Amino acid sequence: MATLRRRTRLFILRSFQIRYITLILVFMLATALMTGFTVYYTTWVMFGEKLAAVYPQGLLLDIVQKVNTVLLLRLLFVTPLVVLIALVLSHRIAGPIYRIQRFVKKLNAGDYAEKLKLRERDELQDVAVSLNGLAGRLGSEKEKRSRRIDDIVQRLDEIEEELLSGQGGSKSFASKIKAVSDDLKKLRSK
Repeated sequence: MATLRRRTRLFILRSFQIRYITLILVFMLATALMTGFTVYYTTWVMFGEKLAAVYPQGLLLDIVQKVNTVLLLRLLFVTPLVVLIALVLSHRIAGPIYRIQRFVKKLNAGDYAEKLKLRERDELQDVAVSLNGLAGRLGSEKEKRSRRIDDIVQRLDEIEEELLSGQGGSKSFASKIKAVSDDLKKLRSK
């Protein structure tokens, strides 16, 4: 596999990443709303009466409006930052998933030689190690089967030669054919 380059596309698995970012945004907004409500409610319940006694009614409403504006602006400032963080985090998952999908397609096509490589900070490293182990075993089994099939073909060729030349007896042919048949049954059962 070629050396791993830095990802340049923002979206590798678009629908997955959008769902992931949406989930993080919903979680962030829910947390912000719960925290904001708790702090806001607690502050105004505890200090509201004391502040109302100190500040004239019009000035208190002005302070509340300014606080609301600042809270809203900060939330609007934080949201793009959260989207950016979510995009980076989704890359660490979507990139490996994309590579794993391509790798599994190659395995399905019978290509067991290539190894799955993920970037050092990507998630799913343990899955990549397991898939590489699987590919190695599948490749080894394919090679063993291929050698056994070659051996069976060679033995069948020898039997055919003996049969055509008239060299062997029927018991000899029967035992050789039985041995080849047994090997084929073993090969099929694996």
